Amino acid sequence: MKKQSLRSKATLKVALNAAVVAIAVGTTILSSCKKDGVSENEQLTIAKNSSKGSAEVQSYQSGTNNGYFWSLWKDDQSGYVTYTNGSGGNYSVSWNYTGNFTCGKGWSNGSPTRKIGYNCGAYTCNGGGVLAYYGWTRSPLIEYYVNEKWGSSRPTGEKKGSFWSDGAQYDIYTAMRYNAPSIDGTQTFRQIFSTRTSQAPTGQNKVITFGNHAYAWQQAGLSLGSDFSPAAILLTEAYGGSNGYVNASVWQQ
Repeated sequence: MKKQSLRSKATLKVALNAAVVAIAVGTTILSSCKKDGVSENEQLTIAKNSSKGSAEVQSYQSGTNNGYFWSLWKDDQSGYVTYTNGSGGNYSVSWNYTGNFTCGKGWSNGSPTRKIGYNCGAYTCNGGGVLAYYGWTRSPLIEYYVNEKWGSSRPTGEKKGSFWSDGAQYDIYTAMRYNAPSIDGTQTFRQIFSTRTSQAPTGQNKVITFGNHAYAWQQAGLSLGSDFSPAAILLTEAYGGSNGYVNASVWQQ
């Protein structure tokens, strides 16, 4: 993420120079391989190891756990990211990483009217990062965030207004991404995001009525696409060199 602009993610293969990705599932280590899903109590560690030879790997992993979609993406930087699926909609992630990663749990498709509950039981982010409800639309291609918590700096952009939802005040921001990675490869697209004026508390059940955000964005002249088939998750993202730990749960209200 650049300052005042949320970085986009690609789900394509990445060639790592002098690196491998190790995916740890229980005690089994799989190097430089694809993985479509993992077992009930999975833990994925993605780390760069400069002592190994170069390898082409898939830096995006996803699957289904306890009826929830999950995903983990990282770029080619040094450090580690360890993601673990818990029971129900719970997941945790710990990291000490110099680049950008995203992970989380939610649904395999978005919805303009979804209402979610979540509880962030632990949130530590020393550096850039957010906890957000996150997804994409197509027709047109839009990347959206509802930012609930953040690390060293509050996510902002071109401000388009403010509104209240679920007992919290949010500011509306937008930014353009030009020739940037996206779910559909390198594209030019708009980002739309709501950011709380103050961070959500840790350890409390909270609600995000996404339809309120979509409506407020539309009233501000920022319409989402008509195709909500891409996934939507309770996201943990970190960028720009950071370390931290998050434990969070999500559910449908």
